[in-house]
Amino acid sequence: MSIDPMSVWANMQFKIWPERYWMLELGDASASDAASVFVECDDRYCCLIRDQAGVSAIVEEKAFERLKSVVKVRECFGPFRVVSTDGDLPFDVIGFLRPVLELLNNEGIKAGPQCGAVFDHLFIYESDVERANALLEDFISKAREGQ
Repeated sequence: MSIDPMSVWANMQFKIWPERYWMLELGDASASDAASVFVECDDRYCCLIRDQAGVSAIVEEKAFERLKSVVKVRECFGPFRVVSTDGDLPFDVIGFLRPVLELLNNEGIKAGPQCGAVFDHLFIYESDVERANALLEDFISKAREGQ
């Protein structure tokens, strides 16, 4: 039996990380070299991705400065703020982020998802985070009313 995503949202909180974040394309850089910077920033959100384009990272501003001294940054995007779920999120809930992504995207807000094992995360341009926050609070309020 599937879990209703709206019932999960009705009980969800979220956290907006206070730091500024950047998404970096590192190309064929060594993932282990990039990861060494992550170890130095273990109290903040970070994400290291290796895919068909090579290595990418989402790091806070201080880590970005350190990372540039370790590996070549091909391209950077941002600044972003990271918004994370901060409540009980069953791993197997299907379609959880879809209604929030549609809401934000329909309002012209880029919301890039990153999923962890326990929490989901959206990186949102810093210039849009206040508007996104208001939309998310309203979305959760409506989800609670629907219960």
